Amino acid sequence: MLAAFSILAGTGCSEHPASNATIQSVSTKANPALKELEARVAMTFPTNAILVNATDGGGRDPSYGFYAWTVFSPSQIKMPPMPAPGIQDYVNLPLEDAVKMLDGLMHKRKVTQPQAAFMSEWQTNGFDFRGTLVRSATGDYLAIEQFRKK
Repeated sequence: MLAAFSILAGTGCSEHPASNATIQSVSTKANPALKELEARVAMTFPTNAILVNATDGGGRDPSYGFYAWTVFSPSQIKMPPMPAPGIQDYVNLPLEDAVKMLDGLMHKRKVTQPQAAFMSEWQTNGFDFRGTLVRSATGDYLAIEQFRKK
């Protein structure tokens, strides 16, 4: 029992890393879930990106093809540009709304030191995708939502 307590005391009990702590990252080449996500959404993530959460939205009709993923990277993430007239790459979003959305998808992890928020939509592999990206002082937080193409 003393050994278990020693391990807990040494590792800490906090859900969030300290602001000066380094975040453990996993190369997408070593993480099959991120590699599969890259192929599914037609994106390439930085090698230090981590998959924070994945969900089917619970209770939704499976025929909608809905799925959502949340990714964090200390490096900048590049989404596919939004193919809409008059829009150059991404749409700017209200920062507070985007942070709330990402915080809700990440459950235990929270966006820290947010600076800007963007959105893009693209189609690939028979699905529509919407990416909501919050750029922060600590890295990029990205939520990707998948919908069956209409």
